[in-house]
Amino acid sequence: MVAAASLTLAAIHGLVWFRQRSALASLMFCLMATSTAGMAACELWMMSVQSPHEYDKALQCFNVLRWLITLSMVGFVHYYLGTGRKWLALSVCGLRTVGLFLNFTLTPNIYYSSISELRQIRFLGQSVTIVEGTPNPLMFVGQFSLILLAVYLVDATARGYKAGVRRSLVVGTSMLVFVMALSIQTFFVLWPSMDTPIIASLFFVGIVATMGLELSNDMVRAAILANNLQNREYELHRERQLTDAIFESAPGMLYLHSRDGQIVRWNSQYEKNTGYSSEEAKSMKAEELFRPEDLPKLNRSWDRAFSKGSVELEVDLIRKDRTSVRHFFTMVRVEVRGKPHLVGIGIDLSSQRALAIETAHRNEEMAQLAQMASMSELSSSLAHELNQPLAIILSNAQAAQRLLSHESPDMRELREILDDIVSADIRAADVIKKLRTILSRGEPALEEVEPVDLFEKALALAQTDLESANVVITKKIANNLPIFHADRIPVEQVILNLIKNACDAMEDNDPSSRHLHLSCKQDTGFLQFSVQDNGCGLPEDPDRIFDAFHSTKPSGLGLGLAISRTIIRAHGGQLWAEPAEKRGAIFHFNIPLDSFNS
Repeated sequence: MVAAASLTLAAIHGLVWFRQRSALASLMFCLMATSTAGMAACELWMMSVQSPHEYDKALQCFNVLRWLITLSMVGFVHYYLGTGRKWLALSVCGLRTVGLFLNFTLTPNIYYSSISELRQIRFLGQSVTIVEGTPNPLMFVGQFSLILLAVYLVDATARGYKAGVRRSLVVGTSMLVFVMALSIQTFFVLWPSMDTPIIASLFFVGIVATMGLELSNDMVRAAILANNLQNREYELHRERQLTDAIFESAPGMLYLHSRDGQIVRWNSQYEKNTGYSSEEAKSMKAEELFRPEDLPKLNRSWDRAFSKGSVELEVDLIRKDRTSVRHFFTMVRVEVRGKPHLVGIGIDLSSQRALAIETAHRNEEMAQLAQMASMSELSSSLAHELNQPLAIILSNAQAAQRLLSHESPDMRELREILDDIVSADIRAADVIKKLRTILSRGEPALEEVEPVDLFEKALALAQTDLESANVVITKKIANNLPIFHADRIPVEQVILNLIKNACDAMEDNDPSSRHLHLSCKQDTGFLQFSVQDNGCGLPEDPDRIFDAFHSTKPSGLGLGLAISRTIIRAHGGQLWAEPAEKRGAIFHFNIPLDSFNS
């Protein structure tokens, strides 16, 4: 029964080792179980011998198997539990090997100096043979090896348990019981008053049961691991699908290459941009996509990407048909299976530039349409503004005609009519003059301008108005403002117009509380100018004050701010207004630096 159970487990663990040669613990247990089965057969042989010579042969085989059991048990503990002191393991194996040598050199054997007789006894209802003789003192060599093996097992079990290997307690204890049984059973056999045959293999049942339980647990763990592996494979499949979707949805060509430049992965846009098929891409390196003269620059960029994590560059990509297309590349360092790789994203700049040109054309068309709409609105306003003085002129001229038809016209009344005609004519002429200013504004005549000089010139022109209105002026001009390019005179007119509008807005203020604040600063590629007053403030719709012929003044034409906005827009900037924090209004305008700088 013991032999059958041992051989069954030996076969299972032998198969495990055959399928997975790295599983040396299974090989060690297979040898230990097979040797125990053989030892059980030797024990049956010794219990049925008929002569001392036959007993010696059986005992020699028995000790060979004990030697194999000892060595395989030490190896099993080492590989299965991963614990135990090496010097103890070597001592056990060495001493057991010495005992095996003595077993074949001593006469008649290592257990007896001499055998006196063989006797038949009844044991468990069966007739068995036992030996009587003089014990050999050298048998303690083998017994001491068993004691060292027991010490080794205790040490390995304790170390494994402390390390958190819970199975070491069960497995180590079962082997310790077997080893102690081997040692104690030998003394029972040699004790003169004990009629006991050698049946040490019976105690291997504990190891068989323990390893059977461990095998069951391993099978359960294997099933759990298999299920977890299946779930992990499903998750990896989902992640692979997600990664594929990301690769394919990239806005340009996307590829992954190793440290040596080997292209590992790519998307369909890569094939489209390069002209290489999927099969061709498998054997390609990244350097094959570029001109030889560009490779030094590319190698430097790749080195920076691997060391710093990312890099950007613009370079020509060489297609399969040897045509070149300018691309913008962003390369990022990633880890793939513990090794550095680069993810490259390439954007076809030719298509981007074509799109930019198309967008610019569309914007130009929209600007033209907006300009046409603005001119239509301006024409309507102009007709309204000119109709009024023209109607006055016509009405007064007709009245003068009627008055002159009299024999004695009233000269005083005639003078009044002529004064009205002149006044209406002046107003119409002023409208036409302002209109010419708007329509004649073309591209600015650019020159170098100091931001501070614009304020100083405008203040000098407005000095009389400012002094008469008793306006207090403060300025906040940022340091180190750059020189920019602009049409100086029109921009000065814009600032002057904003200053005069501010003076008009503060007309109702107490003369002692009229404050004007001028400022200039650099803001993200623009120079921003500001004029702030503490006057009457802005209407509910501030942007309407920039419409042509819209005026809040009783005698104003409403063209000053419209002309000012036209001038600033011609420079690529914007003019807008917003309420001041406490009282009054702030007028801002900006002029880009990059559009006009040389």
